[in-house]
Amino acid sequence: MQINLIDHYDSFSFNLLEWLRDAGKGIVTLNRICYDDVTAITKLAEKLTPIVISPGPGKPSDYPSTRQLLEKAMGNVPVLGVCLGHQMIGEVAGGTIQKAKDPWHGTTFNVTLKEANWMTEGLPKTFKTVAYNSLIVDLKRSNKNDWRILAADEHGQAMMLSHTKLPIGSVQFHPESFASDDLSVIARNFFSVCR
Repeated sequence: MQINLIDHYDSFSFNLLEWLRDAGKGIVTLNRICYDDVTAITKLAEKLTPIVISPGPGKPSDYPSTRQLLEKAMGNVPVLGVCLGHQMIGEVAGGTIQKAKDPWHGTTFNVTLKEANWMTEGLPKTFKTVAYNSLIVDLKRSNKNDWRILAADEHGQAMMLSHTKLPIGSVQFHPESFASDDLSVIARNFFSVCR
């Protein structure tokens, strides 16, 4: 099974790639595609296979090529977003990107599950993780009822999102960070829906 990591030149991209490799040993082949590699992005858009959208600097609107790829992938292949990828998926879900109440840059905090689905299977009700960003997704103004906040931080800010019918989900935090609890189950759950 091939999975494509869309790399936004983030310092965590290779950590995320290794985290996915470890979780998918023997079942997954990972292909790293840089968001600005027009040829590779075009080929992937023509023949879609599952996608992981990496963290990256800036905001989702800085990456129109990834946004276009995401919109084409939705409903056709499974998608997992991490940090920037979570924010991009949140925008497609009709949410807005806002400054977080407490900016996170290497800060550990607890995340609590609110709803269960394929993404959360095997996760504890509360777990420790780490984030490196200052933006969050706000779904309050979204008129799209097919998206759910699966987990939140202590301020009620969305930390995990998922579509109710499609295999699309995202996490605001960095599950691949050494400072996070072992959250490899999230990757394995994603691989399961990719099969």
